[in-house]
Amino acid sequence: MKRLCSFLIIIGILPALTGCALFPSKLHGVERLLVVQAMGVDAADGAVRLSMVSTADSSRGEGPVRLSGSGATIRDAADDIISRTTEEELLCAHTGQILLGEERARGGIDGVLRYVCRSREIRMDVPLLIVRGDSAERALLDTGDERIGAAEILESLRAAAPARDGFSPPSVARIAGQLEESGCALTAAVKVTAASERSEDGAPLTLAPAGCAVIRDGALAGFIEQEDVAALDLLGGARGVHDFVVTDAEGQRVTLQTAPGRADVVPLRGETGELRGAEIAVALSASVAEIDGRGALSSGEYADALSALLEREILRRAGNLVQLEKTLGADFLGLGERIALRSSARERALDEESGVNFASLPLRLSVSVSISHSNDVRDG
Repeated sequence: MKRLCSFLIIIGILPALTGCALFPSKLHGVERLLVVQAMGVDAADGAVRLSMVSTADSSRGEGPVRLSGSGATIRDAADDIISRTTEEELLCAHTGQILLGEERARGGIDGVLRYVCRSREIRMDVPLLIVRGDSAERALLDTGDERIGAAEILESLRAAAPARDGFSPPSVARIAGQLEESGCALTAAVKVTAASERSEDGAPLTLAPAGCAVIRDGALAGFIEQEDVAALDLLGGARGVHDFVVTDAEGQRVTLQTAPGRADVVPLRGETGELRGAEIAVALSASVAEIDGRGALSSGEYADALSALLEREILRRAGNLVQLEKTLGADFLGLGERIALRSSARERALDEESGVNFASLPLRLSVSVSISHSNDVRDG
């Protein structure tokens, strides 16, 4: 009897622990559940357009299920989907990605953040991404084919992100926390594109990285270009490994791979302690990963020339980021926090009293690169 009571108590509290409806409301059984893997939110004439997609079920020979609905709120849009979905029960506890269309993101993301944070069905650690130049509905419903859908594509992009550009899509909880602390946050952006450059009209569409989205004061302010995302990591701490392509004096394309280094922020202050600017000094090493030809890697002059080319390329991309910070008025490089860590209590109080705008703070950039080796054993 005690075992039976214990079992009933555990079953009773499971829905509260999992944050979702463990048992279908229509008692269809587990095999009738549709597990939502990705969700999208768009603005639609003052209403909300909600999209959902599942992964393909190869064991049952079924492709991805794609759904959409509208309503005055996200909850209303979800109810609209449920009311028109008679074959399946929806389970949102395993949602792995949430997408916002660009129009919705520019209008504000606070409503979506609040919905997820209050939801019993969706986890707060789910990544949130922005669809650049398009709607989340198109990104979820029109990409992929009958074998794979947007959920699989997004998962492959997420898994490759750290190695590709050192930036992983942050969670809803992290974005909400950053906006609360500093009023600024970054998240990943994706775009709808042809599955192949040679695709003809009607060929499958896919999703591709589209840089980073800058969120300021709860709304999308702009985008960091994809090629500049690596510089974002270098200025932020140089913790990742990145590939840069330069052209040497002989016209050969050389791929240089950077190793984790360091990026120090040094406050520049006047005689009375007032903050006049800052310097970001990046120091790292790199190796030659690929070369179209055969460079004289044993020559110190050639290695120095490659170092200079890489330094100029990093400075160019870093300069793009600094200019974007000033244009958007968003301190997405986190200068305020990093300068505070290098300042005394008196200096921090002085910065707060003077109301320093860190996004418009004059910045001095310096990059030092040393070519450590070639990855080709023949160059030894």
